[in-house]
Amino acid sequence: MSEVLAWVIAASTLTAVADWAGWHFVWRHEIVNEGKGIRKRTPTSFLISYVIPFLPALAVGLGPELLKIYDQGFTTVACKILFVLMGILTAGLTASGYSWKSRHDESADSRNLTGQGEILPKAAMEHLTWSTTLIGFASISWWILLLQ
Repeated sequence: MSEVLAWVIAASTLTAVADWAGWHFVWRHEIVNEGKGIRKRTPTSFLISYVIPFLPALAVGLGPELLKIYDQGFTTVACKILFVLMGILTAGLTASGYSWKSRHDESADSRNLTGQGEILPKAAMEHLTWSTTLIGFASISWWILLLQ
């Protein structure tokens, strides 16, 4: 296995694991419908979380690195496009997570005054920072791959 393919598989796996951690430890515990419902995974979120991160690995594997279905030029262009898309996706998730946490922390007093309550349980809030940081590392890995 080539070095590039190994790095792309590592970045894909990191992205999928980070997304799973964010879902499993944080977002599935979000209180919806005034506490009467739970958040569920949809087929679209499953596709975005666990299939799309492995498309760059597939693009590299189908090229001259492994199966030789595509030529080097097509593989390079496809990979660069997928690296940019994955970098944007994971950077957006990171920014969204940190933005959500900062807005949540800023509005804590107003939620207490109105009696609205918390959107996430305390345990889920404790996991929000590290799971968001993990997806941030995945974003950095996609941008590094783009620059290679």
